[in-house]
Order: sequence, then structure tokens, then C-alpha cells
Amino acid sequence: MGGVSDRQRLMNLMARQHGVATSAQARACGLSARAEAAALQAGTLIQFGPGVIGAGGAPVTYLSRAMAAALSPGAVATSHGTAARLHGLDGFYRHEAIDVITTRHANPSVTAGVVVHRSRGLTDDDVAEVDGIPTTTVATTLALLAPAAGIGPTARALDSALRDGVSTELLRATAQRWRRRGRSGPAALLMLLGERVDQRLPRSWFQRLASRILATAGIRLVDEHPVRDRRGVLLAELDLADPVRRVGVECQSWRWHATPTDQHRDARRRGMLRQLGWEIVDVWWSDLHHPDRVIAEVLYLLRTRTPNCPSQPAGTGRL
Repeated sequence: MGGVSDRQRLMNLMARQHGVATSAQARACGLSARAEAAALQAGTLIQFGPGVIGAGGAPVTYLSRAMAAALSPGAVATSHGTAARLHGLDGFYRHEAIDVITTRHANPSVTAGVVVHRSRGLTDDDVAEVDGIPTTTVATTLALLAPAAGIGPTARALDSALRDGVSTELLRATAQRWRRRGRSGPAALLMLLGERVDQRLPRSWFQRLASRILATAGIRLVDEHPVRDRRGVLLAELDLADPVRRVGVECQSWRWHATPTDQHRDARRRGMLRQLGWEIVDVWWSDLHHPDRVIAEVLYLLRTRTPNCPSQPAGTGRL
């Protein structure tokens, strides 16, 4: 397998690439084609796919599989569900398939089970590195995701990206750039952004949420409850609240989280609510059709928090 220095150079490269390298990279490290074939035969190297090798004996992980697919001849980057998992977007932690993207007329040499997506719109701006793996950016991933993953998982992934501080302007611009006839992903992203930035969750949803919590806990919730500071200044109007236990439920719209200034202002407001003894459960658009997370969090707080004033009524409201 070449000289000691050549071997070490290749092993060092593989260590930086999750145990994977291309045959071309191996040649650059001094490993000849004959030596590579001998190492594959001996098991000191393994074949990930055409032109892609790995360190024998090293565990095959999701990251090594993703790197091998991204390095396959003709592939450009991991994408879609794989990119969503690598970026840590909600709902994709257990995504096991490997997705790669390439140019429209390319025919990449990949292993069985790798899903190949082709596009003529891919540019250098659409690709970044995550853990050293060429991967579509968060914005491009979300613009392409819906047709493959579905609208619900895309919505959940989008909400997590927004919570991580991804700019709504960047997401809109990327979706607009990718928008072409026949591409449903960018339109889906623009629709989801429109909901989150320009609209609030429907009031009827909070009515149903309150009914489910009441049925489970038997605790009265106040609808649209105002919270004021000690000077009487309005801090928030909570969509649902138990004033006795000071537990609130608040709809989040990204209109108020679009910039660092907005996020700082909201963090200060949340800090003031907490100083007054309130615990707030956030509701996002992705909770609209899957409210179990919200219900579980609210019930936990209602059951574990000590009433602020047992003799004080829970408040008045429509619920």
C-alpha cells in the first residue's frame, strides 16, 4: 500500500472525511491503482462505490455513507432529507436514506439505495459544507424539500430553521430563485413562509386546544389574557392562560422574529414575563395539525406549578 508516508497521508485524509476518500485522492496520496486493488482484496480498504473507498475496519456511519455519496463521480452534494438531517432540522434526525443532487444531465455513479435528484438550477451558492460534507444550504434544502418529504415535515423543518436564526429574506430569495414551472418545492416554501410571517394561527385552533386540555386536566383556561408589568404596561396578550398558575400559551409569528433586533426585543419581553412568574409555551405553525407537543408541555406545567394565589379566580374569558 505504498510507503509509510503515503499510507499515513491517506489515513489522515480519510480521518478528515469520515473514513472515506476517492480513488483520485488516493492517487494524489501516492496509492497506485494496483495497491488500491490489493488493499481492497485484503480488507484494509473497502469499496463504498465506483471511485470511492473507505478505511477497512472503521464503522460505517450515516456520515460516512453521506460523504461517500457526495464524493461519488457526478454527484455535487447531499440534499433533500439527508441535507435536512445534516443541518439538524426538526423531523429528520432519523432520516436513513441518502439523497444527493447533481446537474440535470449527469449520471452519477452511486451505490444502490442512494436517491439521486437532478436539477439544472444548482449553483455554487447552493452548496456549503456540513461536517466537511458537501451539502445543499439550509435555504436551498427547504426550497427543494416538500415534493420529496411532504408539506408537514417541510413545515416542521422550516420552523426549526427559523428558530435557529435563518433569515426569512434569504429563504424567500432562494425560493424565488428556484421557482420554475413544474417545481412545487419553492412554491410550497413561499406558502409556508407567508403563513408564518404574515398570518397568525386561527383562533378556532386555540379553542380546540383549550378544549382538549380542559378535558384532560379539568383546569379553566382564560382566552386572550392580558399580562401587565408592575407599572401597568401591557407586556403580552396570551392566547390561552391559567393566571392562577401563571402558565400561558402564545402564538409565534416570524413577523416579530425576522431580525436580530426583533429577537432581542422578544427575549427581553420573555425575561420580564418570567420575572413576573409566568411560564410561556410557544405554539408554531407546525403545531397546527400536531398539537400533542403543546398539550403535553402545558399539562406538565399546570400539574407541577404551585398556584400563585389559591383564592384567586382563574380569570374570565370566553373559554
